[in-house]
Amino acid sequence: MRRLELRPIVIALVAAFALAGSVIAPAQAAPATALSIRSSVSEVTAVQQANVACAAGRSNFSRNESCIVQEAIGYVFNGARLVGLFSFNVTHQMKLNTKSLKWSETIKITDVHLYRDANGIRVGLAATCGGTCTTVNRFPQQRVLGARDISGKVYYTETVAKHQRDTTNASYTLTFTKPGGYSIDQSTYASESFRCDDTFWSRDNTRRTQRAGCIFPAYTPTLMTMKSLKWIATNIRTVQARGGYGRQGSGLPLHREADRTKADANRRAVCGGQAPPAPNLSCDEYPFATTKEGGTALPASSRGIAWVPADEQDAQGGRINAFQKQQRLLDNDAFWVQV
Repeated sequence: MRRLELRPIVIALVAAFALAGSVIAPAQAAPATALSIRSSVSEVTAVQQANVACAAGRSNFSRNESCIVQEAIGYVFNGARLVGLFSFNVTHQMKLNTKSLKWSETIKITDVHLYRDANGIRVGLAATCGGTCTTVNRFPQQRVLGARDISGKVYYTETVAKHQRDTTNASYTLTFTKPGGYSIDQSTYASESFRCDDTFWSRDNTRRTQRAGCIFPAYTPTLMTMKSLKWIATNIRTVQARGGYGRQGSGLPLHREADRTKADANRRAVCGGQAPPAPNLSCDEYPFATTKEGGTALPASSRGIAWVPADEQDAQGGRINAFQKQQRLLDNDAFWVQV
């Protein structure tokens, strides 16, 4: 059982022990005659990262994976007197399946530190999700905090109808108990929002073009497969240099236009009625017709066309379509273009 390497916030409270002999946790003052535990879990803002790293002090997520490391801290009271402290990391590693409505999450409690009368505390974890999502909780319950690391899994299942989506998150409740008449304490927090959909169907709605699946919609993916299309890549670079739309760092992502009729209209607006200057050339527009920024939505200074080999144009359409499926890019979802 580790008792010495206390976190900065705990060190400050330990110092308060020495100075005042008693401390009351902010906004959680214990009743004068009660034995109680009070706890909280840190609010964490995860950052977008293409390659998710799961390590203490790093909370990040990609389009289909997240690793959120949060700090929990607890206070043990005898009446109004603070008699113990504890802290630990709780790590949530969730990997969504972009082609399935079932996935799992690994949850670990590690780096436990106890001070004074914080021994014997047992911890449980409940996990639920909203909307049409359900969970099966396989995290071990009522293990003694600090005896060893605690690890378990939660399994998720979503149910979405044809052409529908469901955006929700997981909600967690940590429960703490201690023998000897202490009141039960709970702390709640939530996961990054995830979205599941069954929206990729053929034009005649007779077959799926991509199985239903799930992603983290707050992550903005990057289309990188235009790089090898020489003439199209040159056109994209030229237009991005002027207006910035779609270029990472510009703050101006593109957004998918899922309505095929509107996408066709976008293409006609900038390429329609023009004859190619030579055989086997095709009009290439950027931003793409399949984006909200396509057509004449942007001023002329932020868009452009170029005549490119027809085979490049054919390849581009297939690559954009594959990217939309892989990233489960729905209508108005943002993305970057890197060339």
